[in-house]
Amino acid sequence: MANHWLADTVEQNERFRTELVQITKLAVSGDRERVKVQVMRLIRMLRHEGDGMAEMLQAAAFPSTDGSVEGSAARSAAPRRNSGTPVMPLPFEDDNQGDILRVEDEPTPTHVLIRNVAFARTINQLVAERKATERLRSAGLDAPSAVLFTGPPGVGKTETARDIAARLNLPLVILDLATVISSLLGKTGNNIKRAFEYARRAPCVFFLDEVDAVAKRRDDAGDIGELKRLVTVLLQELDLWPSRNLLIAATNHAHLLDPAILRRFHQTLSFSPPSRDELVQLGASLSGNDSSLPPSWVDLLAELAQGTSHSAFIRDLNRLRRTVLLRGRQEGKHVLREVAAERSPELPKDAKKRIATVLVEEVGISKREASRLTGLARDTVNSALQEATTI
Repeated sequence: MANHWLADTVEQNERFRTELVQITKLAVSGDRERVKVQVMRLIRMLRHEGDGMAEMLQAAAFPSTDGSVEGSAARSAAPRRNSGTPVMPLPFEDDNQGDILRVEDEPTPTHVLIRNVAFARTINQLVAERKATERLRSAGLDAPSAVLFTGPPGVGKTETARDIAARLNLPLVILDLATVISSLLGKTGNNIKRAFEYARRAPCVFFLDEVDAVAKRRDDAGDIGELKRLVTVLLQELDLWPSRNLLIAATNHAHLLDPAILRRFHQTLSFSPPSRDELVQLGASLSGNDSSLPPSWVDLLAELAQGTSHSAFIRDLNRLRRTVLLRGRQEGKHVLREVAAERSPELPKDAKKRIATVLVEEVGISKREASRLTGLARDTVNSALQEATTI
């Protein structure tokens, strides 16, 4: 009995030391709101263990509250926009005390989302159904509460989750499953459970990024038993997911997911690489009134980025805008040359001909260089230029 009591005391002291270190780190960084949240966490822990220090900390840190930790501290630490936002402290990883979750109280896409008509209709329908959950329920119907986003990196899965959360006027709670995996896999299961527990507490959009990190097929002989048990943990949490909240999972590798995981999702949305026309629209919205950048250069980047990703196009466009703004169009031409040399070899011949035409007529480089950058023969470049003048 004495040894058991001693072990409990040592464990309690170790937890106290860990919390103290975390509070100190936050205090030194000047993050006052996170300090309050962490002190609230410590008070709850001590009060649960019957330690009188809980009341001492309560009186010292929150003297104006009504005796509950949730008083003014909770109000100051709570997100400001939505009264339904979870106000409990964010869960921490067991091994390094880092945040398991990121919460965006006012999620906003970082750029205008350009979608084809059919895909935009699907997103609008999802939002409309989530807004009408009570009406649907009264008719014996359920709005989708678990949705899977699939598609290559950079095609707008995360941005779309932000857009949906913003349109529903809900916070976005993000769990990146690729980064939450601990070297001690048993802790990973606990981290996942704690994250789901947090997201279930109040209305939100819960975004599981890179869900394939823990939801791979259990018949994969390359995975160890503990990783396979994580699939079971995730299945259990998905089964407990409340219909009042929306869960969105994203993966770049849908073919790796366990079939049992796939069956838990009520709807799957497949994201495709952007077309040239979609990127032209995106470029126009991003460059706006930037008169230093010729529109034909933006269109050229869209031509070069078709079939890649929105993020790749935005990266190239912003690089070009910075260069032209700070160093002029002459230096901007070098950026276009580099992008053309990198992307042209992967494009079809018709796209290469359009690129060569713009490089010569709008960017002002020689036919010889346009031929070299696009991989087209000189005669093909000449014929492309002649075709352009006759249109």
